[in-house]
Amino acid sequence: SNLNLDGKTITLRGIVDRIDELDGCLRIIDYKTGKVSNNELEVYDWENIILDYKKFSKAFQILMYAYILNKESMLPNNTTAGIISFKNLTSWVMLFAEKDGARSRSKNQLITQEVLNKFEIQLQTLLKEIFNLEIPFTEKEI
Repeated sequence: SNLNLDGKTITLRGIVDRIDELDGCLRIIDYKTGKVSNNELEVYDWENIILDYKKFSKAFQILMYAYILNKESMLPNNTTAGIISFKNLTSWVMLFAEKDGARSRSKNQLITQEVLNKFEIQLQTLLKEIFNLEIPFTEKEI
């Protein structure tokens, strides 16, 4: 999938581990051999998805898959994205969720166009930083 950014065409790619349907809901799922917890997939401050890479790298990854798939073919309104962690199998599929605040109990687990738009803003911010020649390029630490 391509993204146009400041006159540049950027190709985005990814390999999704699994896409399935459960109870009429499309699910985008990534498998992780390490331990993942729910709070790593719950976003309330969208800037943190690129600023706190250590915590939110998994949320970023599954949202990237959803973003690419949506650009290829519009995702249905009842789409979710999540992680199956082999070291946390009791949680089974942990879904991405957008929350109102850190302690909010209400969660939106659907990958809506609004969620994808918020993700795209952060993605563009990150890509502009990567392509800015005045900012030293350093690998984010996990």
